[in-house]
Amino acid sequence: MIGRIFEIREFTLHDGPGVRTTVFFKGCPLRCAWCHNPEGQSAEIETMVRKGGEKVVCGRDISATELADELATNADIMNESGGGVTFSGGEPLAQAQFLLEVIPLLKARGIRLAIETSGYAPASEYRAVVSQLDFVYQDVKLLDAEAFKRWTGGDLSVVQENISWLRKSGVPYSFRVPLIPGVNDDATSRGAFAAFAAGSKIEYLPYNTAAGSKYPMLGRVYSLEGI
Repeated sequence: MIGRIFEIREFTLHDGPGVRTTVFFKGCPLRCAWCHNPEGQSAEIETMVRKGGEKVVCGRDISATELADELATNADIMNESGGGVTFSGGEPLAQAQFLLEVIPLLKARGIRLAIETSGYAPASEYRAVVSQLDFVYQDVKLLDAEAFKRWTGGDLSVVQENISWLRKSGVPYSFRVPLIPGVNDDATSRGAFAAFAAGSKIEYLPYNTAAGSKYPMLGRVYSLEGI
């Protein structure tokens, strides 16, 4: 099976324990207004035009075996540090069937696996993938269905169902909340997030002030410009 990615970043330190390699999958069903990886939203291969006119192709197709071989290049370093591979995006679960082919190839090499996910995926695919992983970074963007729809374009109940299963799954996880000025960074929202975590680990991610810089390179307008 062929998958589509847009970046492989080696020696990352903030995408899970130890030294890791993070692979960014192309395509996401949500359209978060603050997304700082807009090149990961569309499943299509795109061209980014940087300042000065340099063109960069965003996206490449790769087989499960090819990806596993590439990710295993630094397996010894990752394993010695307690690290591994983290699937990110985009939304990696948008390519769940491809992940289900890649995962056993990496596990056969003894590589620990983590995922960064919005949780916006069919329950059957979420469970099939997550149940095979060593750690999950589960996004919690908003807790109000109307606000979630407004700012991401999605149905909050999809995420809620998957989180409910995750809590009972036995798979280690941490909630991650991207704090967006004027959207979810007030004291009331933080209190609600803490209550939602109910004792589970929760991390608050600061707003990325450079989030909008890539949009003009893709011929798009960043809706939160000026924040």
